[in-house]
Amino acid sequence: MRGDQHVSLSLATAGLLIAPWAPVLDPVLIAILFFGVFVGSLAPDADAVDAAIFNGRIGGVKGKRGQVLNGLAVVLPVFGYTIRYLIYYPLSLIFSLLLRKSYRHRHRGLLHSFAGVGLTSLILCGYLALILTWLGRPLLLLPAFGCAFFAGCVLHLVEDTCTPAGIAWLYPFSRRRMAGRVRTQGDIEVRPTAFAIVLAAAAGGMLIAPFVIATTPEELGRLALIGTPLLWLLFMLVCRVRRERNR
Repeated sequence: MRGDQHVSLSLATAGLLIAPWAPVLDPVLIAILFFGVFVGSLAPDADAVDAAIFNGRIGGVKGKRGQVLNGLAVVLPVFGYTIRYLIYYPLSLIFSLLLRKSYRHRHRGLLHSFAGVGLTSLILCGYLALILTWLGRPLLLLPAFGCAFFAGCVLHLVEDTCTPAGIAWLYPFSRRRMAGRVRTQGDIEVRPTAFAIVLAAAAGGMLIAPFVIATTPEELGRLALIGTPLLWLLFMLVCRVRRERNR
């Protein structure tokens, strides 16, 4: 998918999960969570030289939302080049030495696998911990950023699973891919945009629910925790996601 679609779908999903807790969470923590998902939603594409994470801006977003996202996007190249040269390349070297011919350096390879994004999240947080310690800053919010970053990466993988190229979730240990039929390069495909609107509307409903009905953040949180994966499962069914043979 395009960078703007990754960002929209991932942030809308995060918004749905965070919205029930918005009245009781620290605004700074909420900002850190959204920022982590924002960066993570683009991070797996650091294995491609033309990825949005290297550009410092998100194409295709307009209006106030575009101004906010592109204001945050100025830091994306820092994360992009760190991930590409200080995480992805070293991990690729290790896996190529361990697995030899069964490992290939490729787009939608290691960084588009569960193992790849998990290791990337851990190593990136390690780098950030060293920097914050050197600067004398507390590490209290780093776990929140790390979890949100990892969630954004996983959402990126789920989103790419809906496209024809698909994702090999267990790469480099297995090349079996899951793929769908969402072609996102043209203007005709409306499913990602429509689903992002559905997620955003559901998040909005969670925000206004306490003012309309007698409910608690815990009850809404459970509803969001159940409803979000169900909505994604429905979207993946609409995209006709299926398993494919090894490539």
